[in-house]
Amino acid sequence: MEHLSNLKLISERTGITDERKLALLESYGETIHDENKKYNLTGHKTLTDLIENLIIGSLEPLSGINVPRGTLFADLGTGAGIPGIPFAVKYDECSGILLDSNQKKIRFINKTCTELGISNVNGVDLRVEDAGRDDNYREKFDLVITRAMSDIYTIAELGAPLLKTGGSILLYINENQKNYSVNLLNHLDELGLSMDSSRSLTITGTDTFDGLLLTKTKPTDDKYPRRMPVISRMALK
Repeated sequence: MEHLSNLKLISERTGITDERKLALLESYGETIHDENKKYNLTGHKTLTDLIENLIIGSLEPLSGINVPRGTLFADLGTGAGIPGIPFAVKYDECSGILLDSNQKKIRFINKTCTELGISNVNGVDLRVEDAGRDDNYREKFDLVITRAMSDIYTIAELGAPLLKTGGSILLYINENQKNYSVNLLNHLDELGLSMDSSRSLTITGTDTFDGLLLTKTKPTDDKYPRRMPVISRMALK
């Protein structure tokens, strides 16, 4: 009964009707739930709470976004694979990398994707700021996504170098992060990013976020990203 209830909940809230995708998303949720006892992957204790907040909470806002076939994406600070794995399941004609510096979580991601047959994403054990200076990743991506990783200033500086011109960053932000200071707006402009406030999205669940889209309008200067201590210090101004 719980199985059918979870599938129905995912389908109703995300618009996904493909039975294979629904089964994959539920299996992924079950895997996180089981492995959480060993790895402390998430604070969500029940399977239904986990599915609603992590899986549905990652996909529900995407109904308002056009994600073209062949989109290459990067998920920054992915943790247990959120939102990157649900995104990859829904948009299985896209591909991406899931970045995190926690080796245990990257091993979990790659093991889980192999076992579930999710072949369009790969977990990479790498600091995001290092990826932005690596020619294998710099300005290669159409879309950067991240959830609950950091403040807007920091995410923008880490994400912009990874984006192609014309690409976008989708941030999941909460009420406390909506302070669009002059320092932040100037920083976005210097990074080559434009805030697209006309396409803000509501992300619901036990945790409520707004989605913020930043579009890259020009190349990012080679001096970015700076080292994390510098970024963190400047973000406080």
